[in-house]
Amino acid sequence: MKLSRFPFMVAMVLLAAANTWAQGGGYKIVVNPSNPVTSMSRDEVSRIFLKKTAKFSDGRGASPVDLAVNSPVRESFSKSVLGKPASAVDAYWQQQIFSGRDIPPPQKSEAAAISFVHSNENGIAYLSAGADTTGLKVINVGD
Repeated sequence: MKLSRFPFMVAMVLLAAANTWAQGGGYKIVVNPSNPVTSMSRDEVSRIFLKKTAKFSDGRGASPVDLAVNSPVRESFSKSVLGKPASAVDAYWQQQIFSGRDIPPPQKSEAAAISFVHSNENGIAYLSAGADTTGLKVINVGD
């Protein structure tokens, strides 16, 4: 009888792990170490990445960088922070471009995003949870 519960328990553990990753366990937010910011709300991060604001809360400029559209990290970040799948974010940017309002943040590989944030005082990016963030500041994101 106990053996028949084993597949169910394994499935529940895997489901919980997948849910944790999809809710933000699959990425971390980084800024340049000279940036005094140590934490941000999801709304603040969202507003920066959707370019609804061009500044951090202390007034310094914000230069976000996105990962590639097909990146699973981008999908996780988009759903968790922006509240929509990456495909919907792309549609948002197409509307912004078509209406002449703005262009999306540049898309870079994870290595290029790390380099960008490291060399740009206003840089902000999201990286995979296992990325080497030596020389960058990982910030806390809360609700």
